Amino acid sequence: MKTERSILYMHILSLVPAIAFFFIYTAYDTFSIVLLLILVLLLTFNVYFYLSKKKMIEKLLLVSLVGSFFLYAFYGLGSHNVPETYSDLKDGDTVTLFSFKKPSKIDQMCYFVGINRDVHFNMEYQQGNQWKNFYAYTEKNFPYSYQWRCHKKKVMTSKILLRITRNEMMLNEVRFMYKDKVIPYRTNTKNLDDEPDTIVDKTYYTSMFFDEIYHGRTAFEILDTRTIYENTHPYLGKIILMQGIKLFGMNPFGWRMMNVMFAGLMIVIFYLLAREIFKEKHYAYTAAFLMTYSFMHFTQSRLAHIDTFGVLFVISSYLFLYRFIVQQKLSLLLISGVFFGLASAVKWSAVFASLGFVLIAFYLLISKYPLQKRFSGYKLLLYGILAYGVVAISVYGFTFYDIYARTGSIQSIIDYNFNMFNYHSGIVTTHAYSSPWWSWMLNMKPMCYYRDIKDGLFSAIDVFGNPAIFWTGFIAMLYVLIIVIRKFSLEATFILLAFLGLYLPYIFVGRLMFIYHFYYAMPFMVLGIIYLLRDITNHFSWYKKEYTLIYLGLVIALFLAFYPVLSGTPVAKPYVDDYLVWFKGWWL
Repeated sequence: MKTERSILYMHILSLVPAIAFFFIYTAYDTFSIVLLLILVLLLTFNVYFYLSKKKMIEKLLLVSLVGSFFLYAFYGLGSHNVPETYSDLKDGDTVTLFSFKKPSKIDQMCYFVGINRDVHFNMEYQQGNQWKNFYAYTEKNFPYSYQWRCHKKKVMTSKILLRITRNEMMLNEVRFMYKDKVIPYRTNTKNLDDEPDTIVDKTYYTSMFFDEIYHGRTAFEILDTRTIYENTHPYLGKIILMQGIKLFGMNPFGWRMMNVMFAGLMIVIFYLLAREIFKEKHYAYTAAFLMTYSFMHFTQSRLAHIDTFGVLFVISSYLFLYRFIVQQKLSLLLISGVFFGLASAVKWSAVFASLGFVLIAFYLLISKYPLQKRFSGYKLLLYGILAYGVVAISVYGFTFYDIYARTGSIQSIIDYNFNMFNYHSGIVTTHAYSSPWWSWMLNMKPMCYYRDIKDGLFSAIDVFGNPAIFWTGFIAMLYVLIIVIRKFSLEATFILLAFLGLYLPYIFVGRLMFIYHFYYAMPFMVLGIIYLLRDITNHFSWYKKEYTLIYLGLVIALFLAFYPVLSGTPVAKPYVDDYLVWFKGWWL
């Protein structure tokens, strides 16, 4: 009954931030209302069962946590309504001519570009018998993909032409305006004025930002069988992003929604891993709570990056590895290898997990863990090579099937992988938001993906750690280290070695790094927090499990307070400066 009471208290707590979020941040849209009502209904069921002294459906709490996360993450995720039809324009093609019914005043031109490849183009307007320069675009450091761009210039003209002077681009929409009123035109190029309901909006809500211009764009290029732009990471992450584009179109919601879905699934898988390690529902749900309200997990889930897929597969791999250690069934080890192959096929950051696998194997041998005879001694290492070598590499290779289907050549897959290696080993640039590996756990330098000021309101999308999780996690991992040194227990050693395997390799990485590289190790730091909380409960009679709710309340309060700078929600700049920027290095 005590366990059920603890679960009920957690379930009640899970609803409080959802209600607060609904009234503080939403516009009372249909999706938010329906989802909140479902969350209330789920709690009502468990309250009824508890008061009736019937067995509660404890999994409803897990459903509520995932549902709450979906409420936070899907709200304001991205627009469905952006220009999607387009024309491909190339150097040497016929010029695009825009003709107005009569000479018209123009003070602004806006255009939406889909894909561009090192493109240069000029626009000229007719004045009398002469053509004069109106606008010139030259691509410089990176492509300007799936975003509105506007140019202000006052002219009076009846015709404007656009000429590609270098390479090619996908042009989706062009608008000419005077005093914010759209001026209609005729053109010899199709699809440039066929989506009048799309609004000119240069915020994250309708545009790609940061590395979305690589991953989201490449996902569409794979879908549309075009030459891909980004080839610095493996293929699988873009294949997964592509599924959202298939379902919802090439718009911000479409290229971001798969990340949200996988992040929600990550809460479930993380719950299962914590349940496997700690054996108690209370601690498993506490772990799920912390993942739900993790800043890093939330921010990374709401953009068309690929890390969330890799982190999910790494957690899944360790889940089946732990089950293998406990149950000693070969199938579980092979499944772990499959997930490791999938993780590595998303991003090479996941390959660092192999260090954890090796360290855990040596722990099992050195500690003389009671392994079945067929897994004892060198046989364990051989089975490890089978799972994380043969099986994982096979899975990894199969994820490049699209390249083979396009080229019919295995050599093209080999070349792709060598290109990735050469790219990452050759990065020597600097960045204002870069940070050293040792600073990540201390939360010293957030990474800003997006910032804007519009109509006097400030919006930003930053990735960093929930202070209540990261700073507690730092203490927790020191505690786990001490426990491993003193007791060498399976639970503590597994958590520590998995964490170190995903974290320590960055000591030797010479390339540019950011706090989001800690994303892969972060879940195991959370498990360290759970280990610390469990030991506090077990060793101090005055500390009851329910007291953990106070800590979870702090985690939730910080999430709601920092939500604007995690999500791009516009707020007054003084709120950010006065209440959220806690340290000089927090340039949010």
